[in-house]
Amino acid sequence: MAISATIVDIRGKAYEPVLEELLFENKTISEGLVSFESDVKNETIFTENTNAVTLQAFASGAPTSQGTFNLVDTAVTPTKVMYYHEFDPNTLRPSRFKRSMKPGAWEMASTEFERVVLAAYGREISSDAETKWWGGITSATKTAIAGLTPGTAQNQVGAAEQTWAAAQTATQFDGVIAKMIYNNGALGGRVKVAGTTLSSTNIATEYAKVYAAIPAVVLAQTEKPYIYAPYSNKQFINIFNVSATYRDLFSVDIKADKYFYNGIEIKFVPLPENVVIAALPSNLVWCTDLVADINKMEINKIANNREDMFVKHIFTIAAHVARQANNVLYLG
Repeated sequence: MAISATIVDIRGKAYEPVLEELLFENKTISEGLVSFESDVKNETIFTENTNAVTLQAFASGAPTSQGTFNLVDTAVTPTKVMYYHEFDPNTLRPSRFKRSMKPGAWEMASTEFERVVLAAYGREISSDAETKWWGGITSATKTAIAGLTPGTAQNQVGAAEQTWAAAQTATQFDGVIAKMIYNNGALGGRVKVAGTTLSSTNIATEYAKVYAAIPAVVLAQTEKPYIYAPYSNKQFINIFNVSATYRDLFSVDIKADKYFYNGIEIKFVPLPENVVIAALPSNLVWCTDLVADINKMEINKIANNREDMFVKHIFTIAAHVARQANNVLYLG
């Protein structure tokens, strides 16, 4: 409940600014790397439509019905979650933050602490939520995946997928990877690619496997797919390009921070190591009540007759993966 602080007696000038912890920015939201469905308090029905058409000879009499309409509804209900922490601002009285406290024994609020430290805490929450949206998995899904029979066929769970699921710490909701492996009570329909440990020496070879697995119809769409990759892959690509004789596989614009493989843009997100996803942005949906909720925090006293305080974030979140057969999951 207390603030963990290592405090020195201030005899001189306090350095500006407070040095915050380095963390990944939530680019999934800020750059709109996927699709978003908001105003969802209970359910959103996602309907997928796949039809079969049959060309037949003209008949002057009664025609014969051929072809099918295939409709599949999936109900997605975001999980309501929160981050909550209590702290005692009195801990800050001997610290640098006393400079922004008003005079008087009753005054313990530090505008500098609220502006700098609590804002950084909010960014930590946003980053953590993004990481779990990509890689979260519930205990129920872990158990379900563990019970599947692994194999190399597309209609079987991969050994690497099963190993990955077993190694994860259970979270409050299933993220994109979990949904691609096991979705709506059944094995996901993703295009499975068996991978390995990625490095600067094999990055081109392994990305070729991802590219080759993308259905041709996806590459032919007006909407272009992204390759979603872990942050470390940016370094692997840069190192690979330094030693590569021909650099037409990975096209890199360092100044604009743009990376492409065979014309497909690579987006670096907080995916676990050795996991790469290729998908249309419209196929990966972040479902929530209000996207802005993830950056909204409440700070107040715990009770009227107490001076200690709390900070609380509340929001809803869910990952939905549409058109599974068009999405590639590489997992090493």
